[in-house]
Amino acid sequence: MFGGMAQTRNESNVVVKVGAVLDVTNGTVGIIGLSCINMALSDFYHSHSHYKTRIQIILRDSHKDVVTAAAHGM
Repeated sequence: MFGGMAQTRNESNVVVKVGAVLDVTNGTVGIIGLSCINMALSDFYHSHSHYKTRIQIILRDSHKDVVTAAAHGM
């Protein structure tokens, strides 16, 4: 995953965009990884609903190509 510097305000929340490059089209591991990320965020914000910062995942599919995946991370 790579961290995004872009922040936007959504009502009273601050949205921080965070990028992730996963192989979701062809790989079970990528799909499971994305599910884990989404569940972790959901669980965290359920337990910490008072937090004003919200993470938005920006997903890029690597299509099993490590060079393209690295380029997406730049």
